Amino acid sequence: MRLVRFDETPPTRWANGLGETVELWRTPSAGDFDVRLSIATVGSSAPFSPLPGVDRVLLALGVHGIELDVDEVRAVLGQYDGIAFAGESAVAAVGVSESSHDLNLMVRRGVGRPDLRVERVAGSSVPGADALAVVLLDGDVRCDGRPLAFGDTCIGPGTLTGSGRVAVARTS
Repeated sequence: MRLVRFDETPPTRWANGLGETVELWRTPSAGDFDVRLSIATVGSSAPFSPLPGVDRVLLALGVHGIELDVDEVRAVLGQYDGIAFAGESAVAAVGVSESSHDLNLMVRRGVGRPDLRVERVAGSSVPGADALAVVLLDGDVRCDGRPLAFGDTCIGPGTLTGSGRVAVARTS
């Protein structure tokens, strides 16, 4: 198991330059990705970068959620609600009054389909062999005995202990 600390990973600008993101994991590690997991900071109402040929799942992480326009259809997401959309879709955050985060799993078409789910940890659990990564959302959770903070990501097999919520990233 490899641990990526969210607060120790430098952010990069979105492709369109209108926001920033912390890349938690990707394959391959250089060049165009097949699978990418990241936490974006949404600080203002702005369009998302288009990603043709990629399927995306986004989870709202902020306590107030996020509002998105996806191909001119409004989606109101509460905290930990998710939405799937094509990378070609015209997507914009709207009505942003305070900065928040969202978790994104992006998978190139033909490689698989993104699956990002919120799961509770209570005691000890193993996310399953099909889990690519586990991201701490809240609570007091350890991965293989190592304490996690918000956004910290366990990559590969590991045992979760404690109490809280995590997002489990998979492809199908």
